[in-house]
Amino acid sequence: MLTWLLLTLSVLWGCGSHADHSEATEQAPQTLWTCPMHPEILREEFGSCPICGMDLVERSGEPEAGHADHSGHEGHSGGEAVHIDAHVVQNMGVRTQRLEPTTLSRHLRVLGEVEVGEDELSVVSLRVSGWVEKVYVERTGDPVKVGQRLFELYSPELVAAQEEYLLAIRTQGSDSQLARSAQRRIELWGIAAQDLQRVAKAGEPSRTLPIRAPGAGFVLSKAVVEGASVQAGQELYRIGDLQSIWVTAEVYEFEAPWIEVGQPAELSLSYAPGTTLQGSVAYVYPTLDPLSRTLRVRLEFENPGVRLKPGMFATVDIQAQQAQEVLAVPGEAILRSGNRDIVFVQAAAGTFEPREVGLGLQGDGRMTEIRSGLQAGDEIVLSGQFLIDSESQLQEALRQMTEAR
Repeated sequence: MLTWLLLTLSVLWGCGSHADHSEATEQAPQTLWTCPMHPEILREEFGSCPICGMDLVERSGEPEAGHADHSGHEGHSGGEAVHIDAHVVQNMGVRTQRLEPTTLSRHLRVLGEVEVGEDELSVVSLRVSGWVEKVYVERTGDPVKVGQRLFELYSPELVAAQEEYLLAIRTQGSDSQLARSAQRRIELWGIAAQDLQRVAKAGEPSRTLPIRAPGAGFVLSKAVVEGASVQAGQELYRIGDLQSIWVTAEVYEFEAPWIEVGQPAELSLSYAPGTTLQGSVAYVYPTLDPLSRTLRVRLEFENPGVRLKPGMFATVDIQAQQAQEVLAVPGEAILRSGNRDIVFVQAAAGTFEPREVGLGLQGDGRMTEIRSGLQAGDEIVLSGQFLIDSESQLQEALRQMTEAR
């Protein structure tokens, strides 16, 4: 009987001891050690990081519920906070900035090519066939004035038309309907009224009549020599006025929203450092180059002294529009994962929240407009956000490891 009693007490004491040991084991937290700079290093004992040599810091094996983002970087949807020890935050070099409304602007610096304005071009082509008797403007590049004689043209059709005009004057007078019709016919062939008056005053037809410049400028191309046969519709001279010049530039596709007609522009010359010309954006072309993915922009500048020559390259600074009172963050503050953009916000000391944001315009200084996800007064993280993101994934790995054990 005594033996049985002693055996029963021994069993009860053993069960109690086992229960107490199990309870103590469950309540004792597991201690893990990690490197602040290399969170992938995990040790069960204190020591040094095998990569950088830093002392390992103590990490709890059971992070508090809700402290880590359990979905990793791709799963940041905003709201779940990441808690990091102050010592670790300091080692990460985390910098923050208070978000306030600001003015977002952009200066575009582009390379442009100087061209003759299409509205400053004039072409000399005949409306009647004939032969060139004498050339007055003989060289490409020569300046010409409006109405200046370019060459003398002999045309049998013009000679016959002059005879009809003179006959109408002799028979019915210079103010008759027949005389005015004959004069009008010759003028439609490109003959100046002053040359017809000279014919009427002389009383006999002129063998040749002068062809005059329709506009002022410089001879850009010339296709006429003395004695040459010329046909109606043939282009003989191309004259361009260079007092006002076009500059065609190309801007990248992502810069297109900043460009508007009327924006001021400043042009600098490579061969004359310090010399600038003022102009403006005159036209934004409606199509995009499919190969270079650029948008063509036409700017107009006054060209005193004809400093700008067609074919030159020039550097142009365009003062783009400004966006007033917008929220903008530096580009390095944004984590881009391909299908979403994340900005970390410091909710409290050592506590960081990932916020998914909607992006807008990109301004000077790599500033990017935030259209959704943040509000004025938020303390955003400027540096160290990749380490914060790694820390959140580390906390998730620790939680899963603890649950498995």
